[in-house]
Amino acid sequence: MSTETISIEFLAKQAKLNMDELRLLRKDVSDMMRLLNATYELTRRVERREGELRDDIELMIKMEIGGSLANIQTTLDGSLARIEDTVGDVVRRVESLENRTE
Repeated sequence: MSTETISIEFLAKQAKLNMDELRLLRKDVSDMMRLLNATYELTRRVERREGELRDDIELMIKMEIGGSLANIQTTLDGSLARIEDTVGDVVRRVESLENRTE
């Protein structure tokens, strides 16, 4: 058994050191929680923005495809109209020639 005596002042110092260490640990945990919450909020904002961008890109692609298809359809309609006019002219000429020979 040890014959050393431990004074009240020594115990008070040790308790104070333990309390100081505990305060630092609590502050570190608090800082970590604050950073964790900030990271979570940032992740939620990024996910929300990702969804908005996906919707925007989808809309842009649909508009581009729709515009291109409308342009192609207009071009095809114009070409078909010219072809129909030409065929109509040929039919009229053939009918005219057939009527003359009769």
